Amino acid sequence: MEKRNTTFFTIVHFTGDSSLTYEEIKKSHLDSGESEIGFHYIIDSQGKILMGRHASKIGAHYPEFDETSLGICVIGARHDLQEHQSVALTLLLENLKNDFPEIQKVKYIYKEKENE
Repeated sequence: MEKRNTTFFTIVHFTGDSSLTYEEIKKSHLDSGESEIGFHYIIDSQGKILMGRHASKIGAHYPEFDETSLGICVIGARHDLQEHQSVALTLLLENLKNDFPEIQKVKYIYKEKENE
């Protein structure tokens, strides 16, 4: 697995489904041919920050930006974000900015719930 040379973005994805689990997300990435989970971090429905792919490696979460970004997956929908998830996301973004001062921007990717 290749290492990322630079990190310009943090991309925050929302699953749109609060019932998903880390294990289900990992399984879907492995089933699609990835050797490991494509996100660098996952914030579960309880606000726990879980490790995915090592932060030094190129992710597999948004092809256009994989080589220059860190990927965070928040389980659930943005408009239903729990307070503990919001706090975890804020702290994680602050820590990543300290660890990767070259980050220029945070981008948000929303997936809406099905049947809405």
